[in-house]
Amino acid sequence: MSGLTNIIEIINSKTAEKEKEILSEAEAQKQQKLKDARAKAKTVTESITGKAEIEANAEVSRYEASAKLKSKYQLLEAKEALIEEVMTSTREHLEDLVKKKAYEKTLEKLIIDAAASLEEPELEIIIPKGQANHIDLKTVETAIAKATSKKTKLSISNEEVRALGGAIVRNKDSTMWVDNTFEARLERYESEIRDAISTILFGTEEKKE
Repeated sequence: MSGLTNIIEIINSKTAEKEKEILSEAEAQKQQKLKDARAKAKTVTESITGKAEIEANAEVSRYEASAKLKSKYQLLEAKEALIEEVMTSTREHLEDLVKKKAYEKTLEKLIIDAAASLEEPELEIIIPKGQANHIDLKTVETAIAKATSKKTKLSISNEEVRALGGAIVRNKDSTMWVDNTFEARLERYESEIRDAISTILFGTEEKKE
């Protein structure tokens, strides 16, 4: 029986060794898998936190850009309001000017400028209602002749123009004319006027933006 016992013991011993080997290998695989899992988890975590940081930075950048844009629009709106306020004051000033003696010289100059650009022997003047008494035709004709070196005959039309002041000057067959009413000149030179107001109010900063 001792021989059989020895064989059984050897088998048990080998089995124990094999079991130990298997268990050891299993433990090693388990530890490797755990290591791999931890590494992957760390990578995923870093990826998530990295993406979160990128998204957070992007969100901050978008917010800052939006805030800057909003601030710029608010500044532009404020400047535009100031410019428009001055434009309104200019219109009011022109309305008051019509009631003053100085308006005669202003009206004469507007008619002379228009007539000089037309260079026609006969011209007709259309003015707002009730302003005919502000024009001395002979004085204006003399001034036009001096400016153009040509004699020009002027007449005041029975038509009236709806305007604060100024005049429309046209040739006899109405094929050429110059609208030098206050409203037309404001519209024609609005861009230059607004630029001038902007420069006076804000210096050169407006042109830099």
